[in-house]
Amino acid sequence: MIDHCITQEEKSLLKSLIGTKLLCFKSEKKDSWNRIFGNISLVSENTETEIRNELVSTIYFAGETEDVSRFAVKKISKENPFKLMIVSDVFETAVNEKITDIILVTDAITVQDSGKNTIYEISTTESIVIKTDNSTFVLSRDWHLEEIMTFVITSDYKRDIYPIADVVSEWSDEEEGFVAICNRTEISLNDC
Repeated sequence: MIDHCITQEEKSLLKSLIGTKLLCFKSEKKDSWNRIFGNISLVSENTETEIRNELVSTIYFAGETEDVSRFAVKKISKENPFKLMIVSDVFETAVNEKITDIILVTDAITVQDSGKNTIYEISTTESIVIKTDNSTFVLSRDWHLEEIMTFVITSDYKRDIYPIADVVSEWSDEEEGFVAICNRTEISLNDC
């Protein structure tokens, strides 16, 4: 199985934000479908952390390579300040609330041929859910071959994560007889 999840080091970086005051998010301005391109920054009282949805060359069907998107997390520094991945103005979403938990939503995707033989397996972090004192924010990846992500404030984060039915549809191919199965799990970083 190909592991396209955020790394242990990235998990630790996100976990270190729990208990800190989240001042704002920096990103491009959302479009009318709550989508942003490429990256977003979480500015807390002590640090700034970037979450990128970037294309990475990945082993794909039949051993070919394809650029598949994945989340990457890194600390922002004065030497390497936050920059949008596209040419646009930086927009700030004010928060000013304490982070109480961060939940990682992972999809394990298996693609089978018409004989039910497994031909491809990938595990990927689909969404990052940031809970604060009074709000819940969702960063969810969309189509797996592009860098778009959805950024919403929600009362029901499970509703606002990229739907499993869409993941299955994306990875299935009726013409080839490929059928995808998606198993979704959630991990609270409070419990790690």
